[in-house]
Amino acid sequence: MADSAKRPRYFLDIDPELRNRVKAVAALRGKTMKQWVVEAIIEKLENDIDARESLAGLGDVESTTSLRGYLAPKRRGRRGL
Repeated sequence: MADSAKRPRYFLDIDPELRNRVKAVAALRGKTMKQWVVEAIIEKLENDIDARESLAGLGDVESTTSLRGYLAPKRRGRRGL
């Protein structure tokens, strides 16, 4: 029943060559272009979320130093020369 509900539609203006490539890859995988594109978008979103969480986690690790903190003593040393 969820498929019969109205959903927003998005139209993409893409080059015919790219459309043909997407269509061919989708067909090789036994999918429609819509299925392939939706899966690609979901994968991209998940990768982006994973990357952001990984980067945020780097700041939470004990004994780590920010780039600014790492470079500060080096800059002070250069000024003394």
